[in-house]
Amino acid sequence: MRHHVFAAAMLSTAPLAYAADDVTLQTIKVRADKPSTIDSVVLVENTQAQNRTLGGMLEHVSGVQSSAFGPNAGAPVIRSLSGSRVQILEDGQSILGMNALSGDINIPFDPLFARSVTVNKSSDSVRFGGNAIGGSVDVDSGLVSRKMEDKPKDLELILRKGFNDADAQGLRMNFNDGKHFSTNLQMSFQKIGHYDIPGNSKASVCNSQLFPLKGGVNTFLADSCQKEARIQQIYNKASQPFIDQFMTENPDWADGDFSFYTNQPTSVWQRKTYVNPANPAYVPGTPSTAQNKINKDVTPDYHGTLGNSYASNSHFAVGSTYFFDRGYVAVSLDTKNSEYGVPGFSMENKSFGANYDEGLPVGVVIQQDKYALEAHLRDPLAYLESAQLRVSRLNNASGERLGTAKANDYQFDTNQAELLLAHRRAGPLSGLLGLSHQSREITGSGPQLYLPDASTVSNALFVKESLDFDWATFDAGLRHEKVDHEIRKSGFKTSRNASNSKLEDKSFSLNSYSLGASAKLGQLFGAKLRYAASERAPDVNELYASNRHYSIMTQEEGNQDLKAERARNTELTALFGNRGFAMSATGYVMKYENYLYLGHSGAQMANRLPLKYWKQTDTTVRGFEIDASQVIQLGSYGKVNLSAFADLVKNKADNPDKLRAHNDGAYLPNMPTNRYGANVLWENQGWKARLSSTWYDKQKYLGKSVSEEVPLDGYTMVNFQVSRALQVPNSPFAGLDVFISGTNLLDDDARPHNSPLKYIAPLPGRGFQIGLSARL
Repeated sequence: MRHHVFAAAMLSTAPLAYAADDVTLQTIKVRADKPSTIDSVVLVENTQAQNRTLGGMLEHVSGVQSSAFGPNAGAPVIRSLSGSRVQILEDGQSILGMNALSGDINIPFDPLFARSVTVNKSSDSVRFGGNAIGGSVDVDSGLVSRKMEDKPKDLELILRKGFNDADAQGLRMNFNDGKHFSTNLQMSFQKIGHYDIPGNSKASVCNSQLFPLKGGVNTFLADSCQKEARIQQIYNKASQPFIDQFMTENPDWADGDFSFYTNQPTSVWQRKTYVNPANPAYVPGTPSTAQNKINKDVTPDYHGTLGNSYASNSHFAVGSTYFFDRGYVAVSLDTKNSEYGVPGFSMENKSFGANYDEGLPVGVVIQQDKYALEAHLRDPLAYLESAQLRVSRLNNASGERLGTAKANDYQFDTNQAELLLAHRRAGPLSGLLGLSHQSREITGSGPQLYLPDASTVSNALFVKESLDFDWATFDAGLRHEKVDHEIRKSGFKTSRNASNSKLEDKSFSLNSYSLGASAKLGQLFGAKLRYAASERAPDVNELYASNRHYSIMTQEEGNQDLKAERARNTELTALFGNRGFAMSATGYVMKYENYLYLGHSGAQMANRLPLKYWKQTDTTVRGFEIDASQVIQLGSYGKVNLSAFADLVKNKADNPDKLRAHNDGAYLPNMPTNRYGANVLWENQGWKARLSSTWYDKQKYLGKSVSEEVPLDGYTMVNFQVSRALQVPNSPFAGLDVFISGTNLLDDDARPHNSPLKYIAPLPGRGFQIGLSARL
């Protein structure tokens, strides 16, 4: 019993994941940089669930939501942080690109064959640098064999048919000689013409709350809804009792309708007296002017169908591993292509009175090629347990299209190398030393550029050590990192509103460290405590962006005088485990100095785009997460796992100045709302059935963009999946898996509060997918 509670407690350090996975708990991978048991780490296994995006696959992990920039682009949002604050990796190498800087650019992701995703919700800056100040997400692509496969060959075919969901086909093949060589081939396709929605694409508040009772126009809501909203003052002909006879006879003298009416029964013009007839339309007490409230759609308000929501993805990859007595060497080539629409949104955002029928939809085109080498060597030197080397070249081209015309293309070319040296265990002490290098070049083209051509080089040295005792574990880590941004010559020009008169190279020296402890507290309880001090250098958009950035509906202006962000994170987790029941409760406080955010200037530029500048302020992020699960054995009827979670996060400025308070508020817009989820998983003799429900509450912590953010109603997402593993005797198939799954079963009008498109593009309505997986 002594070890029982600590084992259960440590297992529950990985918050339970729902819908995207069968309730999975932390596992230790055979690699030099195994996840810490003190961090908030969860391993999400990939199943047949409909994973449209990486963010969608992880959004049922407590503390993690999807950015939901339409159904085709969704990045993980960890405890309200995303973009350049959450490091996205594939097989241990960063794949951050344009997806970190522009929300409509999706993270290239294969939903069919990715084996699993490891999420670290704690600050991971010691391990992965400043871009992991808010955590990290590492995708195991399944492309590299890190141990010899059990069978000499394996062929898997996947067919999926979607109903309001994507059709998908995939092939995965492994062949090996059982001793030295193992090669994997992957090929997959996903495609959908459009998504259906339960009602209108634009939220009801786009009509009901454009004109507040206190008067005026909620310009923030109007711009977010892509509406032309304004108030015209029109003269009221019933407000004056007489018609001016002189003006009736001399209409050329009139300045408008009001000139033809008067309060006097007579009037004198050029020494002549005119008798003014009574106004038959006169109503005593009527105001002199009336308001004409103009409310026109700049982009269409679709009904039943989400316009411009098509998507097409393809993936081709090959990876080969050579095994030898003391390790392995693996090489891989991976190419992913995506083309999809950004629903409900127009980059033109035409000016008042334009012909909106001529608006053009926004499309995104992505091509990513990755070349990688990974090597692992055991016992390389006398005092080293292992050495691990990763080298990769990532070429990512992401472009926005306005109809069929190119708006912009950005090429990200990134070279990465990392060496990890794990020293031999000395009693309870184990750890590693790491060296990393990354160089990135950004090149842009097209008429709608908002970033200059720039190069970024990062070099880092880090060390992580752990003390493991029977009753407790302690760890510590330290990282020193140098980041250099260099501006390259190009035709890029800043706007007349830019903070930067001349773009200059910038350098940052960063230091991060962490301390943590976990301990058993009696037979049933455990606790973990983590403290981290992290630093992040501003990225190129925060330093140098200028001009219209339509995908975030903003004229975005960087500031090259910005300082590095500094975070002080404290995280405490209480654990309980007994007789198949596990529970964890985590509270955290993240105090930021120089927190970077886009602040509203109070002005609007051409086509009603708000003018925003990258600024800094002190900010505190607070929140909690609770996860609980109970396993019930049913004997011959299998077993049931009941689980539930709740989470809440608040991201609030500390003592904001008057301009911040007036224009942006204490809370920034698009913050995740609190959620409550439950999951039931039943397994028995090849059968699996899962039903999950997550309630997304109405947001109480509202931001501003001069006008206050308008909250949307809460909603409930209910999903299910039933699968059956079959053995077919006397057939070429080693096994068959069939499944049916459904999402948004209640057909709710679901609009995540943290989605930039929440007012114009809801999540897809009720959808189903049936599938078959055959192994040969």
